[in-house]
Amino acid sequence: MSPIRGLAAQTLAAAALLAPLCRADRILTEDGRILHPRKAAVEGKGYRFVFENGEIVVASHAGIQSVEIEGDMSAYVPQNDDEREKLAQGYVRYKGKWFSKPGYQDELRHEFERSKARTEDLARHSEWDHGWTKETQHFAIQTNTSPELLDEYAELLESYYRLMDDRIGINPTPTMRRTKLAVNIFKSREEFRTLSSWGEGQMPGGVIGFFSPTAKSLNFFLDWQEPARTRWVALHECTHLLTFLVDQQYQPQIWVNEGVADYFGSSRIERDKNGKLTIHPGEVQTDRILTVQQAILAGKAMGPNTGGDKKSAKPGARRDTTLEELFMLKREEFDGFQYAHAWSFIYFLNQYEDGKYAKSFARFFKGLYSLEKPLKVDTSGGLKRVSPEDIKKYLLSKLGVKDTTELEKEWKTYIASIPIEGPVARLKRGLSAVRQLEFKAAVEDLDAAIEGGTTDPRAYWARGRALAALGKRAEGRKDLEKAVELDPLSAAFRYELSRVIAGRFAKPATDPGSAPPAAEHADVEEKKLKIPEARTQAGLAAELDPENEAFQKWFAAFEAD
Repeated sequence: MSPIRGLAAQTLAAAALLAPLCRADRILTEDGRILHPRKAAVEGKGYRFVFENGEIVVASHAGIQSVEIEGDMSAYVPQNDDEREKLAQGYVRYKGKWFSKPGYQDELRHEFERSKARTEDLARHSEWDHGWTKETQHFAIQTNTSPELLDEYAELLESYYRLMDDRIGINPTPTMRRTKLAVNIFKSREEFRTLSSWGEGQMPGGVIGFFSPTAKSLNFFLDWQEPARTRWVALHECTHLLTFLVDQQYQPQIWVNEGVADYFGSSRIERDKNGKLTIHPGEVQTDRILTVQQAILAGKAMGPNTGGDKKSAKPGARRDTTLEELFMLKREEFDGFQYAHAWSFIYFLNQYEDGKYAKSFARFFKGLYSLEKPLKVDTSGGLKRVSPEDIKKYLLSKLGVKDTTELEKEWKTYIASIPIEGPVARLKRGLSAVRQLEFKAAVEDLDAAIEGGTTDPRAYWARGRALAALGKRAEGRKDLEKAVELDPLSAAFRYELSRVIAGRFAKPATDPGSAPPAAEHADVEEKKLKIPEARTQAGLAAELDPENEAFQKWFAAFEAD
């Protein structure tokens, strides 16, 4: 066990052991968290919550499902004669029920024991080598996040396997049929970078998940701030895993491989009336649409045949990628701009005119990955490849079109016509840019989102992170303070604010929103920080999300008053 992870586990266990029974006031947030302040009190139209490390005033009930102010019932307003009688007899209202004083104390004791057991269980499994494991029909899954998340992804990935099997027909070799593919879900970006099969120190900063054909493993981490992004990554990368199972030697064309993975990654996940998990691919990606729409406008301004990387009159603008260019793209040319074009083309083929091309594209997709004739397969070098020209010809034949001219016109016209809410798309793209460490581009999009009227506190959080990383610490701090003002119960916003106050905001090698590198924690452990404002915010973050190891590590870096 490393000193840092060991310390975090000890901190979690100690927090449970020291939790006093008298802390009965509870906050149930809209995102499902249960918080235990020392005291909760009504204040104006909102509440004042007193924690061990500071006070939080919430101006309204936004973000809060309910607040239970227990023990001291002096402020409680009885709703009827029965409640007045219970108050007179010394009863206490808790979790919507009335308890006698002894019954109330007994309930608290049981809750304490359950909380203690939960915390100790999380601490035991916080090390990757001691994480939870589960085998399903097709996968061997491991995680050190929580047993609930393990079950969630076991169900999701098996549901996705069935969906893709229906679409393309997964028929692995006998050896692969007996092999359960490894799925590794790490609890932090830091662990993902250092413990996954990619290898420490080699992973580019923007990678948030990957499938390794060599290790036969799917790897990603839990984005504790935006769990939906974790599900998107899981489905995107699982697409690569499942197409790999069709033929382990086939190396697909980049635009097909990534465009299809992006299309299936953007799925709506819900349960049907029988409780069965269902996956509906093809949710619109507003940030991708925005990128292609802006590129189309830039292309019109620049004129035809000016080259894919030429600049328009607007600084930084890129002309849209033509269909012919998309078909011929090499892996090294495939950046975020081309991801947007590839996804938008796949989206168009599946959604245009109520699925005009959807069934034909499905036949193309299945035939391509099963290397159906008349595809010409090159087997030199031990891998199977199909030339871009042959893939283009095969696609056009399946779609029943003669050339790309009319098809491209339909594609671009369709994408250009999709209505998107500007601030929403700019926010989503700005958040993505921050995660990809593209801070200058992020600030431009986030400025536009905020100026466009977004009230999402993540806009200020992300811009604050970007500005701090660009050396504008005072401006970054101001934005992070605004994010905390808009969402005062966000542990993540207070954590980032604390780090900026302490001058420890993420450097370019660190993924925003994730735990900082181990070496950085080691520095502050050797010499405890003495910055009261930063300590207060770090302590509140640790209390607002006591199961987050990164927050506990950071709070431990401060010297006590």
